[in-house]
Amino acid sequence: MKEEEVERLRGLVRDCLSKHLYSSAIFFAEKVAAATSDPADIYMQAQALFLGRQYRRALHLLNSSSIVLRDLRFRYLAAKCLEELKEWHQCLTMLGDAKVDEHGNVNSPKDCSPMYLDKDGEDHEINITAAVCYLRGKAYEALENRIQARLWYIAAVKSDPFCYEALESLVDKYMLTCEEESSLLSSLQFVKEDGWLSTIYSCLVKKHDKENVVEAKLRDIERDNPCTTSSSPFMVVLKDNADLLACNAEYYYQCGEYHKCFEFTSLLLTKDPFHMKCTLVHLAAAMELGHSNDLYLLACNLIKDHPQKAISWFAIGCYYFSIKKYDQARKHFSKATSVDATFPPAWIGSGNAYAVQEETDQAMLAYRTAARLFPGCHLATLYIGMEYMRTHNFKLAEQFILQARAICPSDPLVYNELGVVAYHMKEYLKAVQWFEMTLVNVASSMNEMWEPTFVNLAHAQRKLKMYHKAVSSYEKALVLSTRSFSAFAGLAYTYHLMDNLDAAVTYYHKALWLKPEDQFCTEMLTMALEMQGRGMYLT
Repeated sequence: MKEEEVERLRGLVRDCLSKHLYSSAIFFAEKVAAATSDPADIYMQAQALFLGRQYRRALHLLNSSSIVLRDLRFRYLAAKCLEELKEWHQCLTMLGDAKVDEHGNVNSPKDCSPMYLDKDGEDHEINITAAVCYLRGKAYEALENRIQARLWYIAAVKSDPFCYEALESLVDKYMLTCEEESSLLSSLQFVKEDGWLSTIYSCLVKKHDKENVVEAKLRDIERDNPCTTSSSPFMVVLKDNADLLACNAEYYYQCGEYHKCFEFTSLLLTKDPFHMKCTLVHLAAAMELGHSNDLYLLACNLIKDHPQKAISWFAIGCYYFSIKKYDQARKHFSKATSVDATFPPAWIGSGNAYAVQEETDQAMLAYRTAARLFPGCHLATLYIGMEYMRTHNFKLAEQFILQARAICPSDPLVYNELGVVAYHMKEYLKAVQWFEMTLVNVASSMNEMWEPTFVNLAHAQRKLKMYHKAVSSYEKALVLSTRSFSAFAGLAYTYHLMDNLDAAVTYYHKALWLKPEDQFCTEMLTMALEMQGRGMYLT
């Protein structure tokens, strides 16, 4: 066969692959490989077989070639075939004996330099070493060796920051603590023109950080700020990027800005209704806002379009949870975990569904499983602590919540729960310190979500007889929520203790207007009115 004819057939194979005509591609690729015996043509034939889902045949072709053990790309493609066949031990064997240290650095003396069989792609391809590291991570994860999987994913990102799958696995599956995520991000080597990617990555991993860390970066992208080191002409294109909008929405969710989060996700899902990361945030925001109708419609659409995905069953569970049908919620959360055991929200949702019905043992089982599978997810450990607190085991509660703080030291909810534990243990000074740290760590402006923290702080200050500070804290709580029974009742009792009976009576009335059946306020109001009539004072 003439060289011109061979080259024409090569182009035809590439065109067939681009048009997804895999049988045609396999047919002509086999003819080219038989005519030339060129390694590049054998590789092209194996690629066509792989894309045509003929994994055994592709693996046999690669193993029959004498190059497979000498060329990393041949071995990688053979390992990909074994991945599709779920033969994970053989997959690792095919990839070689490379080792990775605890920092994600690879020692691989036996791996030879790969032949570059696609010369047109040299300038814009992902490092083959990064792809191999990522595949090793997937194999170890499938074998439930999450420690090795985590190290190989880190190695993949370090080998090539453009290997997004590896970073996505680390972040979405909570394999790293917040500190480890920041450390990994700072270790990545970006050239100047790729500063936009560094900015996006920093937004992905810093969801609990301060407003000036996350929101400022998002604003830089939106404004295409020329003064920032990460600025590039590509920023203009990214202003309305779906991933960035989803990241922004998740940031608002973590801040407790549920209405703003829901607006963002609703807008994005109008443009891209199948964006799964945004869908997950949308589900969470709808849960917090009690939008059961939205949850129902979204769950119906997901189960119709993606019955094989865990998020579809999770959405149904969220709907049932929102309408307080917890048995049905548990059933569907459990189904989500059986579909994908590495889907963190399903484990947390299952634990919450058990906890709300006070089934402590089952809730603990779900939370502990989540804590084991996702060591970077502080919520599982935090909920274990909260469950211990509900059963009045305050020492163990404190221990687990402190572990949650070690995983994610910037989440204010952790400090609030530490304050609640200290309050129950009658360590009021420590409680005040924890509640104050909660407010310091709030990422954005105060909203109604933090009203209980101000009330808790005021309760602790009242216990320490810091009455004026307690009054100030109760008033701040009322600024955030004008119908807070706890704030009105606490304010009334504090004024009562300060012998300001007029103010106490006023606030007891306001509290009882919100909750007329409250026995404590009724009794204290009666006492205050009697003392007021007699001119008596507590001092």
